[in-house]
Amino acid sequence: MGKKIGVGLDIGSSLVKVVEMELGKKTTILNYGISAFLPDVIVDGEVMDREVVVDTIRNLFESKGIKRKDVITAMSGKGVITKKITMEKMKESEAKVQIRWEAEQHIPFDINDVTLDFEIVNPDAGENQMEVILAAAKKESVHSYVALLQETGLNPVIVDYGAFAVQNAFEANYEISTNELVALINIGSEKTNINFVMNGISHFTRDISVASNSCSQKLQRDLGLSLENATSVLKGEKIEEVDEASLLGVYKGWGEELAVGIDRTLPYLPGEMEKMDRIYLSGGGANIKGISDFLGERFGTPCEGLNPLKNIAYNPILFGTENPELIAPLLTQAVGLALRGRG
Repeated sequence: MGKKIGVGLDIGSSLVKVVEMELGKKTTILNYGISAFLPDVIVDGEVMDREVVVDTIRNLFESKGIKRKDVITAMSGKGVITKKITMEKMKESEAKVQIRWEAEQHIPFDINDVTLDFEIVNPDAGENQMEVILAAAKKESVHSYVALLQETGLNPVIVDYGAFAVQNAFEANYEISTNELVALINIGSEKTNINFVMNGISHFTRDISVASNSCSQKLQRDLGLSLENATSVLKGEKIEEVDEASLLGVYKGWGEELAVGIDRTLPYLPGEMEKMDRIYLSGGGANIKGISDFLGERFGTPCEGLNPLKNIAYNPILFGTENPELIAPLLTQAVGLALRGRG
């Protein structure tokens, strides 16, 4: 029997990331790649230039020598909804029949226009009840996304939800304390996804618009930087005309906007979840200077970058001159997707 290999493909609005992993007793990264899209190729999760996206993905796989065509990928955005619901306790086979009716009560789309999936996360929620994560995606969005990947020559064997892939990467790398409310905050280019997890169960997810691009825009607006210089600064490069104090001032202002966005999601949590016990940051925005310290102080909660390679083996040569600790947050979702290949 051959070794199990998982290929996780994370298509963001500004970057596409791929991770190829061997999934055995010792999980090992075999290969990875990151490629940038041209500006405005993907806007608000919508593909504006299909041909460029297809070429970028195809070229990334070719340049990294990744031959496998079966990939695990994810969708997110307005066409995808997830919700934790409580329903009458039943077998999974019975729930498959019942879930369509349950979804009609909770999903604001026409039930005939969506693809449904579910997972029983707590089979004994008391009083003959169980807790279920319900996921619904518009069929049109799913079909378009799958067709796009097929144009690149790839075969999407699983289409997951981005927030759950980040959670998967987290759970593979960190010890989870009982009854601890963890906020997994994935800071992308156009949006930040927040996933509140306790005891391995996602209790609420939400996208907010404060993200890396809004930080870049703030740098341009407040410090008069060009887009190119703002992008360089966000990567940690030094620009002569920018002093450290001014830079940190902008980051603090942006961090407060992010914190307000997080604050606004907290009332949606179940009543017993009063305070976040721990915050983990992922995505490119996790590398913005001082953001972990700022959010930690703002919420009075330990906050750190999520390292999806913490318990995963890799040859340092794979990263060349790049610092794995800086690359790792960008790969979080792709790692979580690749891990789904375990079955």
